[in-house]
Amino acid sequence: MIIFRVNTYLNILKVFLVSIFCINISLAQEENLDENNSDLSNQTFPIAVVDMQRIVGQSLAAVKVRAYIENKKEEFGTELKNEEQELKAIQEDLASQRSIMPPDEFAELEASFRKRVEALQQMVAERNQLLEEMLSKSVQIIQLEAIKIITEIGKEKGLALTLDTSTVVIAANSINISSSVIELLNINLPEVDMDAIISKE
Repeated sequence: MIIFRVNTYLNILKVFLVSIFCINISLAQEENLDENNSDLSNQTFPIAVVDMQRIVGQSLAAVKVRAYIENKKEEFGTELKNEEQELKAIQEDLASQRSIMPPDEFAELEASFRKRVEALQQMVAERNQLLEEMLSKSVQIIQLEAIKIITEIGKEKGLALTLDTSTVVIAANSINISSSVIELLNINLPEVDMDAIISKE
């Protein structure tokens, strides 16, 4: 009877010790998990965002480009207006001479007038295309310089990723480096050499 009680006691003791051992393992695992989660929460992923449209639009170089393009538009507009006035005078003169001028001579003058009209239309198309190409190429130059600056900032700050705000739904202002990029861009590229762009056309 005593032996039975001793065996029963030993079995209960074994179960109790195994239970304690399992509980200790479980607690240790939970502590390790908490430590890992704490480590992850303390780590910051090096990321930044930039507003490329704002950078290009507000840069000093872009402001000067827009002013240059506007001046060119005014120049072309004045030239176009003068040519239109001359053509209008020729058209009125042709209309007044249609009934008194020999048909073959009138046809020759009319053909010359149409050529000038076609030349004017071609000039307008060419000037518009020139302005568009000048704007496009100047923006590309500004964007390339901005990308260089963003790359340098990324190296200095150890950034792993930089995104454009157009691709981000929500971003804290603290990780937006657009203002810093604009400041450096104004220093590195205060203006675009528009004459060089024109010479390449």
